[in-house]
Amino acid sequence: MSGPQPVASPTNSGSPAKASLPAPAKAPRKLSQAVVIVHGMGEQRPMGTLREFVQAVWSHDPARAPFYAQVADPGGPAGSKINRSWITPDSRTNSHELRRITTPYDVDGRRTDFYELYWADITQGTTRGRLAAWVTNLLWRKPADIPRDARGLYVVTLLAVITVFGAAFVLATSASQGYISWTTGTLVTILASFVIWSVDRFGLPYFGDVAAYVRAEAATVEKRALVRDRGLTLLRRLMLDDGYDRIVLVSHSLGSIIAYDLLQILWADFRPRKLEAARDKARLKAIRAVDKATLKSDGSAWPDKLDDFSRFRRAQWELYRHLRASDADHPLPWKISDFVTLGSPLTHSEFLVTYNLAEFRRGISERLFSACPPIAETAAGATVLYQEGRSRSGKPQRAVHHGAVFAATRWTNIFDRGNGWLTGDPISGPLAENFGPGVENIQVELRSSLGRIFTHRLYWSLKAAGVEVAAAADTPPRSHIGVLRDAVDLGRKLERPEA
Repeated sequence: MSGPQPVASPTNSGSPAKASLPAPAKAPRKLSQAVVIVHGMGEQRPMGTLREFVQAVWSHDPARAPFYAQVADPGGPAGSKINRSWITPDSRTNSHELRRITTPYDVDGRRTDFYELYWADITQGTTRGRLAAWVTNLLWRKPADIPRDARGLYVVTLLAVITVFGAAFVLATSASQGYISWTTGTLVTILASFVIWSVDRFGLPYFGDVAAYVRAEAATVEKRALVRDRGLTLLRRLMLDDGYDRIVLVSHSLGSIIAYDLLQILWADFRPRKLEAARDKARLKAIRAVDKATLKSDGSAWPDKLDDFSRFRRAQWELYRHLRASDADHPLPWKISDFVTLGSPLTHSEFLVTYNLAEFRRGISERLFSACPPIAETAAGATVLYQEGRSRSGKPQRAVHHGAVFAATRWTNIFDRGNGWLTGDPISGPLAENFGPGVENIQVELRSSLGRIFTHRLYWSLKAAGVEVAAAADTPPRSHIGVLRDAVDLGRKLERPEA
């Protein structure tokens, strides 16, 4: 580098001496990051989940925004402040009902845009027959094929079905034999009407979404395709937008199954390919670091935990960092650094998506499902790489296989274990058994003003009380909001300081 420049003496504004001074260099603006929220089941309002989520991870986190980006809280007590944000029209979602929520520059000099993948309108119209077929499919299982964590759900559903059919049988028999009085018939009619109302009011709006998406069947393929197309359109536009260098995919409830599918489809298109030893040393080195934690290619004999879990997470981030920039040889960047699941039914995937754990593990080995860490390409090689051909000059080129999305994307699963059917969150649970020990499972205990009654929608609630169940050694337990903020990681704890 050249030595320090001499200081010019005072001159007139038009003098050559002043004109020759170098202009002060401006530090380049940091690229923005995008957070995409995939809502859960039920008749959700557009942007309802998104606005509540942004309140939790951005608006009420004083550590994220400088003081001049804070404004008076219109919904809080006098004198309270929140971080500023704006609701902005955006064409990426293809819907005038949706907007993005954008923030000012945070304490790290970076802006964040929040998007919602809204899909509830697509799954509307599920019939009682479709719901009944899905429930029948769940109940028609061998006892040995019902996982332990799904037995409570299974038993409650089975008892409800038996009660309804038993009552219908008794009513029909009594009516045919003339044993039923006018009063009893009236009461039974009222009860039957209540059951039908309950199915239409609660069963179809919530579990109808599950029946319309979870399993690929002739009656569900069209709606599954529409949901995925909408999600892929949004995520591809964000991936190819030069204004972003990071995307965080956050999903709740059934939305986590949708988001998991989207990740696998995107990775198949955006995964690193045509890697050459001399040209792509840095990328190959980052892939080799992830290889140290890969699972066996047949998806069997998973360890209970990784020897160095923190090292694996750092390796995932480092690979994402190398893949997020595109160049002439690699025009498709991979920008999804984190996948966060909240109250996810993926914990029951061997029951909901397949028939048993053996079938689900077979899907892992066949790369129908992606594990974390990813499975190896071959049992002997212990790597996610394979040779896909040669360049025009004859150099061998490698690619990462299509089931290795979690080589470059960290997965954090936050759940509140259900205690029975009505307390806690019986829909959620840990994911290591199904998806591998590379998933960071964090259990929280949530409580609303009604106590622990069905806490499924409280993961981002500022009104709920929640605490981390098993905090790290010598670390005080975090609140449920603290756990969520750390998982989304707007501050990028592992990001290297910019030059």
